[in-house]
Amino acid sequence: MVSLQSLGGGIALVFGIVAILRRNCAIGGWLFYFFCQVLLGLALAAASTHWGNYSPDQWDTPLRYFLFAVSNLSRIVLLAAISVVCILMADTRAWHWVVALQYALAAYGVLTVVKLPVDAYCFPSATARDALSLAFPAVWMVYFGVSVRVKKVFGNAT
Repeated sequence: MVSLQSLGGGIALVFGIVAILRRNCAIGGWLFYFFCQVLLGLALAAASTHWGNYSPDQWDTPLRYFLFAVSNLSRIVLLAAISVVCILMADTRAWHWVVALQYALAAYGVLTVVKLPVDAYCFPSATARDALSLAFPAVWMVYFGVSVRVKKVFGNAT
C-alpha cells in the first residue's frame, strides 16, 4: 500500500513538472506550484489527520487535549483559509488577496513558532516536523514579496 507521504511527494513532482510547462502562462511557474502545493497540503492534512484525537475522551488530561487541539486544529483551519485565498486570487487577480495571503502565511508561521514549545513539552516526536514546516510560510512570504510575476499578474497596488 502506498503511504500518503509518498503519494504526496509523487503528486508534488507532477505539479512541479506542470508548473515548469506552464511557466509562460500568467499563473504558471512557481505561482502555479504554490497554488497546487497549498491545495495538495490541505487534502493530505485532511486525509492524514487522526480526527479521533480531537475527542476529549482520548486524552488523559484536559490540558494536553487543549494544547493538542489548539495547536493542531488552528493550523489546519489556517491552511484551509490560505486555500480559499488562493482560489480567490486566481479568480479575481486582485492585489488585496496577495496582501491577505501574506498575512495568512505570517499567521501560519507565528502559530508554528508558538506550537514548537508546546511540542517540545507535550509532543516531542512532532517537534522536528513542525520546525521544518516553518519553511513553508517563510519561503512563500519572500516569494510573494519579491516576485515580478506576482506583481504583474495581480497588479501591485503600491
